[in-house]
Amino acid sequence: MHLVRPISQVVLKIPKNLNASAFEDTRRVILEWINRRAGKHLPEEAWKGESFTLHEIGAQPVEAIAIEGYWAARLDDADREVAQRVWTTEISIAEINDGSVLFGTRLHCVTGGEDRPFDPSIPRFVRDIISVQDAYLDGHMVSVKPWIVDSYEEVDKLYLLLIDPHRHSEVIVFSTPNDSANPDEMTDMASRVAKKIAGVAHVVILARASWQLSTRVGEEFSVYGQAVRTYRPGFDPSVETRFAHPLVLANRIAEWEKREEKGPIAYEKFLVSQALRRSISGRDIEQRLPRFATVRHLINEKLLQRVQSDTRLSYKEQLAQEQEYTAELQKALREQEQEFEKQRQDDDALIVMAENERDQAREESQQFKAQSLHLRHRVETLEEELKNAGRFTQPEIPDNLADLEQWCNENLSGFVEVHNRAFRAAKGSQYSDPSLIFKALLVLRDYYVPMRQRQEGEDHLKEKFEKKCQKLGIMEAPSIDKLRKGEEGDAYHVKYLGETRFLDRHLKNKGNSRDPRRCFRLYFFWDDENGQVVVGWLPSHLATRIT
Repeated sequence: MHLVRPISQVVLKIPKNLNASAFEDTRRVILEWINRRAGKHLPEEAWKGESFTLHEIGAQPVEAIAIEGYWAARLDDADREVAQRVWTTEISIAEINDGSVLFGTRLHCVTGGEDRPFDPSIPRFVRDIISVQDAYLDGHMVSVKPWIVDSYEEVDKLYLLLIDPHRHSEVIVFSTPNDSANPDEMTDMASRVAKKIAGVAHVVILARASWQLSTRVGEEFSVYGQAVRTYRPGFDPSVETRFAHPLVLANRIAEWEKREEKGPIAYEKFLVSQALRRSISGRDIEQRLPRFATVRHLINEKLLQRVQSDTRLSYKEQLAQEQEYTAELQKALREQEQEFEKQRQDDDALIVMAENERDQAREESQQFKAQSLHLRHRVETLEEELKNAGRFTQPEIPDNLADLEQWCNENLSGFVEVHNRAFRAAKGSQYSDPSLIFKALLVLRDYYVPMRQRQEGEDHLKEKFEKKCQKLGIMEAPSIDKLRKGEEGDAYHVKYLGETRFLDRHLKNKGNSRDPRRCFRLYFFWDDENGQVVVGWLPSHLATRIT
């Protein structure tokens, strides 16, 4: 059984306003690439932009089909080192209503023998096309070189790209060292990555502009000091956690491992493979770039309809062409059926592989979780020993919220996770007693978490929690009636670890005042899997239908 594995996909738009012959120029670049790979010179029909096939002995199988405003091709390129491995490249070019050109290509690896590891890639002609004419991905012009962002104007453009809800591709941002305006210090790795994934993702070098970007996306989504952050599609700093858009610090890059390689080169390969993998993921992959067999079938149908309605042809000519196109349609249908059946079998094999990878990841996750729980238990034990020895001191309570995030990271990690949405809400807070916010967070850490983790015979922990709340003048209660939670939209929900979670509990001060200077609310939920509290909003009252 053959395994068909999608490797990469590129879909770009080439505007007409700068190049009236974009369709022909793009096709010529592709044909020149095919001609070098085919093993035989392409027939004359190919260079005229007509349909053709190449199945000669000693040549790589090539097929192209053309109709006004549309051209598609497929090349099967046998691997020169691995037996029974074939690289299948499917290509489409189409003119659209505004005169622009849509260009797309998908690369598959077809393995019939040993499934040896390889580094994923994109076809060379993608870089050639981008190098000779303007091409756009997600509405932004792409290049084989990194995009240097070093001014307020460029940061604004980057920010608009990041928050674009229609963005399909990753934005990978390399930051220069602190206080450095020289992008050359990050150019080598960024340039190699940009070249390898040109047309698939956006690669940015942030030069002396980290602070400006931080003011737009928030400190929790910033990137600086030679770190690299990947902003995935759907980026919304107002509702997501920072972990949804991974940041890798410079010291972690230096220690990265992949297969037998280590350090920056290993991390570079990881970045490339992740970007290419995401290019062939998603439910709309077929809509964005249909398979060659599907395109050929549709074009043959159109050609048949055209012959049937052409009154200039004699009956014999019409019949002959109808028979020719009908035979082509039947052939295409048979190949489609074979391809879909082969794809179904391959999907089954890939599902098994994915399940094995999932099980391995789950096992690793359990190991990390066990290590985390062990370390947390060790911290709790040490804290208890310090308390008993009279040497444990509670964290200092600030009188303002300026360093709330840093304080939370230093004092709550592993027990209370404060969501980015809560940090953003705190920045605009008018609450008159900031110290209560810090004290309430410590109550969650020191009393609520132990209460939720209590073992049999530890019911007194609930009483301790309630007494501590009472002492602070607050109480814990459901945030809103479950029957009403759907009526309030997204207000009582946050995105957390890829899921939408309901903020079902909250701490509140006594009284019914909705004055933001006096009203205190801290909304959260209990993450049972990780044994911690997740705070999704503070310190104001969330909106309801009444308010």
